[in-house]
Amino acid sequence: MSPKKLHQSQMPVAKAALAPNIPEELTVDILLRLPPKSIGKFRCVLKSWRSLLSDPLFITAHLTLHLHYPQKLIFFSSSPVPPSSRSIYTLTFTTADNPGSEAVLQKLTLSENILENTSSKYASIVGSCNGLVLVLGFRMEIGFRDTMYLINPTTMEFVKLPASPLVREAVRIGGALGYDSSNDDYKIVTVSCDEPTSNETSVDVFSLRSGSWKRINSLPYHLDFRSSVFLNGAIHWLARSDSGDHSVIAFDLTCEKFNPVPIPRGEFDPLKLADLGGCLAMVVKQTFHQMDIWMMQEYGIGESWTKFSVPTPNYFYFNDIVCLLGDDNVVLNVKDQKLVVHNLTENTRRDMVVAGIGGHLRYLIGFSESLVSPIYYCQNWRAT
Repeated sequence: MSPKKLHQSQMPVAKAALAPNIPEELTVDILLRLPPKSIGKFRCVLKSWRSLLSDPLFITAHLTLHLHYPQKLIFFSSSPVPPSSRSIYTLTFTTADNPGSEAVLQKLTLSENILENTSSKYASIVGSCNGLVLVLGFRMEIGFRDTMYLINPTTMEFVKLPASPLVREAVRIGGALGYDSSNDDYKIVTVSCDEPTSNETSVDVFSLRSGSWKRINSLPYHLDFRSSVFLNGAIHWLARSDSGDHSVIAFDLTCEKFNPVPIPRGEFDPLKLADLGGCLAMVVKQTFHQMDIWMMQEYGIGESWTKFSVPTPNYFYFNDIVCLLGDDNVVLNVKDQKLVVHNLTENTRRDMVVAGIGGHLRYLIGFSESLVSPIYYCQNWRAT
């Protein structure tokens, strides 16, 4: 999307001259096209540049332009040999200009600050949205009470979020992250179940702007805590009723209500939801030979579900679908040990060459680089 297609009210305006010999509109246009890390460097040029490049209006316009650029991946990597350790890494896909490696790793130094305050054995990455990533952990010494961190892996900003007072200790809990565009607010949604055999699920919502929790009415079915996807303003989960029927439900973050999502016809046992190139996808079967995946090509239209299969020889139940590369390549995480690329058109597969990879790859999810600041959204309640 070109900056000229943004509504005039969405265009950032400099509060002082940025470059005397260049029209201001052109300067802003150029800056909007720069990658987030370059913006961070240019904030140090002049006070006027820092003011513009830190303005929420500029950050929103920049996000609009860069949201659909190639994603990065973020994950935990744990050492397979003693002394065991766990760190957070990002993975960046490279271009044809780097023939020696298809992707490179970078360790996040902020991960040490986060993991030292959570039991690394129980920490997981559970969601991403607009460049922000949600890390959910459990602390043994306080009865498995959850701790949450919202981080921006690009700017290295992070905030610790208060645990929900509505969830009692030592219950099964999962989390998800999404953006409420109507209120310009990021929301964390946790789902919990008090009894191991109960299908009734409690849902709690945390507003990053207000810093408060509230409970949504309990649901009469079980949600799969491990599988959530944020798309089209809603968080999606696999659900199962008391009768054993499977479905997909979407929690709209603006009206905070659940809505059913049409699923493919026929009987099957869905295993996981995923976001593949901005489309809702569902893994419905894994065998010794293949993984069957359905994709909703047009959101909300049941007839738009299309099926494709990925051969999985010798990897029974140890594949995890990660993302799409282009239109034809599906990236799989095999046994948490390596990444495999399967080409749907040519029906070929190969191991991805990743510089610096080692240890186990856990909780792999995609995120887009952005300038969105988690500190900005919670500044009101954090200051009190």
